[in-house]
Amino acid sequence: MPERFQYPFKENYHEVDGIRLHYVDEGSGPPILMVHGQPTWSYLYRKMIPPLVAAGYRCVAPDLMGFGLSDKPENESAYTLRRHVELVPGLIEKLDLQSVIAVGQDWGGPISLRYAIDHRDNVRALVILNTLVRTPPSMPLIFKLIFRSGGFSSFLMRRLDLFRKMAFRGGLMFKRPVDTQAMEQYKMPHPTASTRAGIAAFPKMIPDNTNHPNAEYISEINRTLQEWDIPVLVMFSDKDIAFKVEEGQRIANMVPNGRFQVVRDAGHYLQEDAGEEIAERMVTFLRDEAKVTSS
Repeated sequence: MPERFQYPFKENYHEVDGIRLHYVDEGSGPPILMVHGQPTWSYLYRKMIPPLVAAGYRCVAPDLMGFGLSDKPENESAYTLRRHVELVPGLIEKLDLQSVIAVGQDWGGPISLRYAIDHRDNVRALVILNTLVRTPPSMPLIFKLIFRSGGFSSFLMRRLDLFRKMAFRGGLMFKRPVDTQAMEQYKMPHPTASTRAGIAAFPKMIPDNTNHPNAEYISEINRTLQEWDIPVLVMFSDKDIAFKVEEGQRIANMVPNGRFQVVRDAGHYLQEDAGEEIAERMVTFLRDEAKVTSS
């Protein structure tokens, strides 16, 4: 295993339905499933894992198909939201994870939440970070033109690597200084156009209207959360250009057992900006919920 900056975790692999998935599996105790989004990988959770392990939790952070150290099919048609979701239970079953605490950010939100509502009897709590749980009310026109326009969009993201250049530009999606070596690790998994199919596919999965194939699939998350009495911690950062604090507050308010917290001075990738802080808040939340349950 090559040495990776601030990522001292063992590489683990499991084949699920023909796809070799890489994942981090550290610690013991109640399992926490930590799902990343676009265009990151499990490296995003590296600051959260040690304090959660120290607090007595088992942290499992997979790389989604097409990302990190997992297999990367070169055809964009291989990537659908349902396909990403379908691979999750296979990994959870192989690892025998029981009573899971599901954590998701960006596309990791819908993916982890769809697993949760499809496997309610195996989910103990939810932690929702900067993500979507419903069809967005609107999207900027420039986003539609650049990242959702078929072959032209694929050319920009795969050949020109435009999405990653924007995402990993200092000060845009990260709001605190990121070590140059850490930034290189974020960029490492996708060096060529052939490895970026998953990145090119994700923006086209956003349901920008009710007729989109994913509209009902994601909207069901919003409806289910409204009637599912499970502990839910929602944390949104105050400087995310994609997901606003108001949406995080709305999610927490509609959940019967929801709690909302703002992460200050953090951007879209709040796990990088404030990973240790988020982990500490999670530990407090989970311990408080455990006391309520046992009382």
